[in-house]
This record gives sequence, structure tokens and C-alpha cells, in this order.
Amino acid sequence: MTELTKDSLFGGRLKIKQSRSGYRFSMDAVVIAKYADIKIDDRVIDMGTGCGVISLILAHLHPDITVYGVEILKNQAEIAALNVRDNNLEKRVTILNQDIKTLSPHQTSGTVDVVICNPPHIEKACGRINFSDQLAVSRHEIKITLDEVIKAAKKMLCRSGRLIMVYPAERLVDLIDRMRSCDIEPKKMTVLYTKSDADAKRILMEGVKGGRPGIKINKPLIIHNADGTYTASAQRIFGY
Repeated sequence: MTELTKDSLFGGRLKIKQSRSGYRFSMDAVVIAKYADIKIDDRVIDMGTGCGVISLILAHLHPDITVYGVEILKNQAEIAALNVRDNNLEKRVTILNQDIKTLSPHQTSGTVDVVICNPPHIEKACGRINFSDQLAVSRHEIKITLDEVIKAAKKMLCRSGRLIMVYPAERLVDLIDRMRSCDIEPKKMTVLYTKSDADAKRILMEGVKGGRPGIKINKPLIIHNADGTYTASAQRIFGY
């Protein structure tokens, strides 16, 4: 296993180890985990779990849920499993080291209520490919495309199950198009800005399998004040 750093969230209540030089979780992972409307006894799949950060946050915040974290990279899956053990969450979080495209409901004792995902978002033919396999796979559509992520989510979701994603604002049209093509209707959207005077950075989207048309657009989420400090909304998300 590669050299790891020891990080924490929520005032040290959640401990997370991650690669010092490879893929490291970003603000997006924390935001989507806090944004997700998770209900009691939900069964959740975290697609592309990396070091397990989204799975860990969800299990920490919602003590009555079951989470499956899926990660194709063996090294990252091993780190995620280590984090699960370190936080004593083995009874509620299971890490699966496999390709998302090969997932089957029998591995999760049936379909699930929620799929959550912070997927690779740079199209394979676009941008510079990072020399690190971890970083390349996490950012570029090398192992899986947006279309394949949503098709896998459809397969794993129960009827009226929810897909929750964070995605670049500039690819909003692609996201809505792919969701609708898989009978997952966009129902809630929050636009994320780094600062109030900046362009939109990310979209937080929730879609419902087999849902009726009609979307609610929430109040925007702004992360930083003009002086660079966190806004009150961001502080609530990051547990300050």
C-alpha cells in the first residue's frame, strides 16, 4: 500500500486515511454526502468510492443505513476497507473492489434505494491525462463514461430509487440528457459556486427512477466569502 496521510472530518469524529501522492478526496465528496437526502433504513451504493470518504460520511451521519462502496482500483479499495475498519463501520459499510459496470443486485441483496456518485467527468479525448493512474481514472472517463455510470445506477436502483450526483456545471445538459435516456428523471438541483461573483462550478443533482417530469431548483450553494473564508452554509457542511 502507498504512503498514507491521516486526515479527519467533523472535529475528528471521522478519521480518513488517503494516499499522500495519488488520488485525494475533494470538497465535492463532502458536499454531496451532506447534500444527499438519506432516509432511515436506506440501502445506498457509493459508486467510485475511492478511499471511501462518501460511504464513511453517510454511515457516520445516518446510523440506520447500509452502504456499499464500489471501487475499481485495488489500492483505493484497500484504503477504503482500512478506513471502514478504523472507524468501526464494518457492520454497515461494505467495500467491493470491482468495475461498476459489472455490478449486480445479487451482490447487494437486491436493488437499493439510493445510488450516489462523484464520477469521472472529463471526457476521455479532452484535457491532459495525469501521469498518476489514480488521478487519471478519478478525473477522466477512462474506465467508465457518464452514460455507463447512469446505466449501472438504473440497474441497481429499485423503482422510485434515487440517483444523486455531483457534476461539472458545464456538462449539465449531458447529465440531464443521459439521466432521462435511462428513465431517471431529474427532480432536484443545486448549483454550487466557489464565490458569489464566480461562474457556477458544480451541479448537485438528484433524479428518481421512473419519476414524473418536474424539477425543483434549490437556493445556490456558495462556498467562500469574498475574503476567502467559508460561508455560513459551507461551515455547516464541513462541520465547523
